[in-house]
Amino acid sequence: MSPDPTTLHPLPAHERVVFLKPLVTSPTIDVGEYTYYDDPDGATEFERRNVLYAYGPERLVIGKYCAIASGPPS
Repeated sequence: MSPDPTTLHPLPAHERVVFLKPLVTSPTIDVGEYTYYDDPDGATEFERRNVLYAYGPERLVIGKYCAIASGPPS
């Protein structure tokens, strides 16, 4: 059984993981189903903390089944 892609927290015991599609509110950001974001310091702050240039006609498109983590690349 797969998790519901319209649920914010696909793993209820893990607040640090969110599906982005039900979280993102900006009309300039398009997120595919089952894409998730993992951040121990506030996963629900994805837009505010990670979408830095959200102005103008540009759109951010994130596909389905993507995994996004916080922090610098290693």
